Amino acid sequence: MKKLIITACLLIIFLFFGADAYAQKYTTIIYKYNQDSLKEDSFYFQIWKNLENYAFGESLSYPGKLVSFNKKKDYSETIVNYLIRDTTCAFIADGYGHETFVIPGDTMIMNINKAHKINNHWVFPWFHDLAYEGKNQFVYSLFDSLAFAGGEYRLRKLHYNKDSLNALCKEATHQYEKRKLFLELYCARHNVGKQFKELADNEIYSVYIKDLLTPLSNNKSLTINKYSEPYRMTILKKRFNDPSIYFKTVMYSDAAYACAVSFLPISGIKMDKEDRDIKFIYEVIKVNYSDSIRDHLLTRHLSGYLSNKNLFSPCYDSLITDFKSICKNYKYTHYLDSLLSVRKALGVKKYSFEEAMSSQIVDTKDQLLNVKKLFKSKPLLIICWASWCAPCLKEIPSEKKLQDLYWNKIDFVYLSLDRSKKPWRDELEELTIKNSNNYLLMNYFNSDFAHFYEIGSIPFYLLYDRNGNKVDVKDLRPSDDGFKSLLDKLLY
Repeated sequence: MKKLIITACLLIIFLFFGADAYAQKYTTIIYKYNQDSLKEDSFYFQIWKNLENYAFGESLSYPGKLVSFNKKKDYSETIVNYLIRDTTCAFIADGYGHETFVIPGDTMIMNINKAHKINNHWVFPWFHDLAYEGKNQFVYSLFDSLAFAGGEYRLRKLHYNKDSLNALCKEATHQYEKRKLFLELYCARHNVGKQFKELADNEIYSVYIKDLLTPLSNNKSLTINKYSEPYRMTILKKRFNDPSIYFKTVMYSDAAYACAVSFLPISGIKMDKEDRDIKFIYEVIKVNYSDSIRDHLLTRHLSGYLSNKNLFSPCYDSLITDFKSICKNYKYTHYLDSLLSVRKALGVKKYSFEEAMSSQIVDTKDQLLNVKKLFKSKPLLIICWASWCAPCLKEIPSEKKLQDLYWNKIDFVYLSLDRSKKPWRDELEELTIKNSNNYLLMNYFNSDFAHFYEIGSIPFYLLYDRNGNKVDVKDLRPSDDGFKSLLDKLLY
């Protein structure tokens, strides 16, 4: 009888605490490369989870691994085992990241080779070309194949102005249809399973909706009613409310939040408000999304405000109190409680222009000076970048062309937000950026300069006329056609 009771207790413990661990399976990844293709002794590889920075209360990635070359063999293998609960999208942390899948119980063999450059410019936003082996090799290479066929869709930037709404929508639709057709043919040719095809299809469709929403984020006076009928209905009919897709993909959750921020008409909320504040978006999410997605989106929304030292709202306490009354996930509420406690302890600091201009920078000869020393009698473009930033590197060829065009008329200054000098200097040498206007911003994103200008992502551009007055770059980049027009206006 005693043994029976013990057995029953162990069974109960397993059911409550062991079932989840039992459901997980070890996924094996074999990193394989030969030194001739890389010319490196070792490097660090990491697998990001699909929600990455929005994996609240959980680790953002699977444990990383240092891959080292074995001099006793023609090639080297580094084997890593991960506990994976379910098949989801994921990222191989290399440059901007190779999107791929993680599959419980499977083995992925990853051949690592050096990526290609054209005119010192990375063709794709990663530093290594990956070739996969194994029974699911075509599943793992699906997203890379999409990028090779039509460009990396996560980085695509559609051009918009007030007269080009329909043109943008047509371009976005054309790109989506091309990706959709490629996906259909690829999955049929390589016998890719329905599960993977569905996740990939939702990824590219989410990007499509985000592209259609671009004008709403760039023009606060624009409303959904300004869209022509087919595009308006395309946006309105999609709700991104399927948890089985939301928590297994990347762009789907981004599109869900983009829809909320863009104020899609929903029942229970008047849409005549124009202020896109924290409370209004909170109510949009609360009413429009199912429980698990709602809780995640609200955590993402509130944490974005709480983590930004330059933003403050008196309604933080009331919103988090309300959130705790409806949220079903303790990790989310605990995460926000922690952020709120830190925010209250730090208080709210307002950064001044004088503090920003007094921020220290260092030149290539290790000489210290202040940002204000960059301002002279000519127009000035400050290019905020970093050696690890793939979108920054992608813009450099366009920036070089503009420098040649406006030589001696406009000062072009590269201001790096690297954490240390070596990667900054190495990348300058690699990119042959050898002009004297190269500086490293001390304290990078934590500097008064970065706080004052609210630099949360890069590349970031600051443009000034010859009198030191800031000029709005209108979310344009040097590769955009409209950027040259902004520079032309500074010369007259």
